[in-house]
Amino acid sequence: MDGKSAVRARDSTLLPIGPGFSAAEGKQVRYGFRPEHLSLSASGKGIVAAIDVVAPTGSETQVHLTMAGVPAVAVFRERISVRPGETLYVEPEPPS
Repeated sequence: MDGKSAVRARDSTLLPIGPGFSAAEGKQVRYGFRPEHLSLSASGKGIVAAIDVVAPTGSETQVHLTMAGVPAVAVFRERISVRPGETLYVEPEPPS
């Protein structure tokens, strides 16, 4: 991932991690992020996410999606024009 540290999900998706995190090669870890810490990436970059549900909630858009084979929720501060069944590219923001 551009020289950055990452963990590999069961489906081989690389998920970025912040500095100071370490684990033995092959060790199972639990990966998590806050819904508002997921950002949109350019098409073909980032992590592929299948959109399950889109819920506009006033000034935000909540998107239920599946990434790396696992259900997740993202909250975007802007309106995005996506529909269930479409693909989105996202990037978790690792802690600094």
